[in-house]
Amino acid sequence: MQEILIGVDIGTSRLKAVATDLDLKVLSEYAEPTPWKHIKNCSEIDMLLLANTVISVASKAAELAGGKVIAIGFTGFSETGVLMDEAGTPLSPGLAWHDPRGITEPIIKELGDFEFRARAGALLNEIVTISKALWFNQNYPESKRAKRFLSAPEWVAYCLGAEPVNELSLVSRTGFFDVEARKPWEEAIALVGGGKDFLGRLVVAGEPIGIVNNQAPENLRGAVITIAGHDHFTAAYHSGAINEGSLFDSMGTAEALLRTFKAPLKREAIAELAAANVGLSCSVIADHYTLLGALPTGLTLERACSLLGVTSLDGKVELGTAALSIDPAASAMRVVNDYHGLSITNLDDAVSPAALFRATVEHLVEDSAEMISLIEKFTGKAQNVVIAGGWIKNPIIAFAKEKQFGKYRVSDATEAGATGAAEFAGIAAGKFKLRVN
Repeated sequence: MQEILIGVDIGTSRLKAVATDLDLKVLSEYAEPTPWKHIKNCSEIDMLLLANTVISVASKAAELAGGKVIAIGFTGFSETGVLMDEAGTPLSPGLAWHDPRGITEPIIKELGDFEFRARAGALLNEIVTISKALWFNQNYPESKRAKRFLSAPEWVAYCLGAEPVNELSLVSRTGFFDVEARKPWEEAIALVGGGKDFLGRLVVAGEPIGIVNNQAPENLRGAVITIAGHDHFTAAYHSGAINEGSLFDSMGTAEALLRTFKAPLKREAIAELAAANVGLSCSVIADHYTLLGALPTGLTLERACSLLGVTSLDGKVELGTAALSIDPAASAMRVVNDYHGLSITNLDDAVSPAALFRATVEHLVEDSAEMISLIEKFTGKAQNVVIAGGWIKNPIIAFAKEKQFGKYRVSDATEAGATGAAEFAGIAAGKFKLRVN
């Protein structure tokens, strides 16, 4: 039978799996919506349901491709995770990375804002995992018994039979990890009642961490398991944009702006970047770091489309095409946004669906340019730009990005995150060597 690789991207909107051959040609793909429970602007998930759904999606992709699965890799968001007891049982649901439920006051009081930014490499807000864990401690008393934390990709891998590990690029986004020193941050872990085993063995993307067990679907059993890292990092790696001279712009639910490098930054620089929501993480390449600037671009575009009653992909393309003919100087309309919502001001006689969408795009590109300017203050100007994600296919987005960057390359990878996860699965199985530019 043909040997195949499975790559899974645990995304905010969809759970995506691809099956590839050993040349990374995509043989099949399958996806299902991420089964969040939404209440107003809050989104939570049953972690057992998440694991079962992801495993089913992976199995379906393997079934559609045929062949023998030799390895499976998981990528995805990092802030959502599971607090487990000593038996590996979840003690709370998972909260979406953009869920506003989080508590930051104890972190400020015990660790300090500057120290947190300088060591965790992250902005202290409700997104970072430690703030969500503190909210759980207050609202789910049983979570105080947690012995271990796993991010969503690590949790699914564990449910398939993997060792409970923490991959470096994922754990770097939690607030439980001292990125500067590349080790668990004991004082931060103690805030949520965790001990010395709260984080598992630290691994790098592509490292084998177990074999799929016999409780899994039959067509996955015996495959080597690996964690492929944070979804944006994995996509950047697969798209050839993880080298020091490249800027990777991933246009998903969040817009992620990535620069990878080897030389560590000074504490003051890490703290300054984090204050602007540009996080420092260990990369998916050993001994490298990646700066990740995150903006709610895709989330805002979806909200604007929903406001305008546009839900289909074709409808969004038509809206983008119409927006191209709008003169942004013809109206004083302004759009401002954050992770929790968007606001529109100065609605005037020039308002129309296309004008509103154009104003939204103009604002979002301004935010992106400002963040890139800060990143380049510490990394220098990028020599090339690679863009991935569904939104770059929208005409007005493509136009705006060309205006912003000039020349850029669009990643031609089918599901760059999931296919990148398949590539890391191949590395874990010994079929590929890690590419370091």
